[in-house]
Amino acid sequence: MRILLFLLILLLAACASKPPPLKTSQLYLAIAPDANGNSAFRLDVVLTSDPALAAEILALTPAAWFAQRQQMAALHASTLKVVGAELVPGQAYGPVALTAKFRVTSGLVAVGYDGAAAGFAVLGASAWELLTLNRTDFALSAAGAGK
Repeated sequence: MRILLFLLILLLAACASKPPPLKTSQLYLAIAPDANGNSAFRLDVVLTSDPALAAEILALTPAAWFAQRQQMAALHASTLKVVGAELVPGQAYGPVALTAKFRVTSGLVAVGYDGAAAGFAVLGASAWELLTLNRTDFALSAAGAGK
């Protein structure tokens, strides 16, 4: 009986330690006509079920992320999804649905602007989020009805 009780406590502890799912389900993009100095740029939406992997990615520079992303996606195929695109300033892009074949707990956006303007944004503040990409910077905020 004690063994059964001990196993039940371990099971409950394991369930309680599971990170919550990512709150954000849609990412909208607003790209200024002069974004990144009117130059095309890379943007990756990164979804993972592993908070430690998300932290590892955030510890990278954007240049290191873009150099290693294919290798990391292959190495962590069951816990990492990368949706990448090269974007052109001034063009409209539809919302990105943040879904994967695994339970997503962390979401990041890697922005490959030229020089110091490159960086990461962390998703999760609201159900719908808006990434505004300007000439020299970018910002993430809640979007419309998803607040």
